Amino acid sequence: MTPHSWEPCFLLHARSFGDTSIIADIFSESSGKVSIVAKGAKNPRSKFFGHLLPFSALKIMVTGKSEMKTLTQIDSNYLSQSAKGPHDLYTYLYVNELMIRLLPKGLANLELYQLYSTFVDLARSDAINESALRIFELDLLDVLGYGINFETDMNENSEFKDSLVYSYKPERGFYPSSDDFGFTADEIYSIKNRDLVSIDKLKLKQLSQAAITACLDGRELSSREFFKKIKI
Repeated sequence: MTPHSWEPCFLLHARSFGDTSIIADIFSESSGKVSIVAKGAKNPRSKFFGHLLPFSALKIMVTGKSEMKTLTQIDSNYLSQSAKGPHDLYTYLYVNELMIRLLPKGLANLELYQLYSTFVDLARSDAINESALRIFELDLLDVLGYGINFETDMNENSEFKDSLVYSYKPERGFYPSSDDFGFTADEIYSIKNRDLVSIDKLKLKQLSQAAITACLDGRELSSREFFKKIKI
């Protein structure tokens, strides 16, 4: 981030720092994931008070030469977004936790920034549904280099056959199996093209979660635990 220049960004996570300050993880177009400290932000008289909320779109100015930047200005008129209900909250928590866990610090990625911006715009317009979340997960994996191989059978390195059913092995791809819960060749190609209308939602969710869990080295996401508590 360029010191003393306005920077649009998204707030991914914020936590207390001492009695009055906040450390925030933000995602910016120019610098990727960056940590900033907002000194005195918990003080009601601070110019930062009430602006560093989870899931917000921000416009900020920072200073500092170290990895941890210091927040100096915030545009209070810039458009912000907050979650509307527990399931909206879960979606934001989940997506932001993925971003925090999978993104390296300080590495700009314009394609990923645009992907995340589009997702936030959909959420802002109440257009986020389960299919949109699955598409974001699959696109996120692609952008970060963890994309699923939807082209060839992992065993024979050949095109998928219409007569077979395929199961998915994380970090490897699809292989022929007798699993009744597997995917046909048409389903695999449909997922590749993000045409998810005809795909069983549970199968698709299990596929994306298996691929993401492999990227996380088996670590559980805190947001999934949160969702278990609010799920009826």
